[in-house]
Amino acid sequence: MKLPRRTTWFLIVDSAKSRIFESSGPHGTWSKIEETTDDDARKPSRELGRDRPVRGRTIGSGASFAVNGASEHDKAGEEFLADCTQYLAEAEKKGRFDQLVVAAPPAALGVLRKKLPAETTAKLIGVYDKDLTNESESGLHEYFLGKLEHW
Repeated sequence: MKLPRRTTWFLIVDSAKSRIFESSGPHGTWSKIEETTDDDARKPSRELGRDRPVRGRTIGSGASFAVNGASEHDKAGEEFLADCTQYLAEAEKKGRFDQLVVAAPPAALGVLRKKLPAETTAKLIGVYDKDLTNESESGLHEYFLGKLEHW
């Protein structure tokens, strides 16, 4: 019995660069369908806004402290990842893929997990906490051939 043909998307992402590849199976087609970069997320925090945290003094003792919040760099990265999840959600609603594989560094993966809608998350068949954004197209295909039995 022949299995139905499925379209699998591979999202390779970090906080500033994403690539989406489409495949029809381990021995089928493999092609890049989308590549996006965010120049703001690549810039150092000092070029995006404040380069030092806000400082204050404790009432009474007068001891100084710094207010640690998310840096402008982190915020830019989170916005980029939010845009990626939005793109995936819209593509899923349009039926552009049947299965999804995600490879991202651990911090980016945490943001993606929080922001991906349940319908898109249900199509996940593989999650890899590894930064593969600088890997070549053929290297990525080989990597996933070795990791996934079938797709």
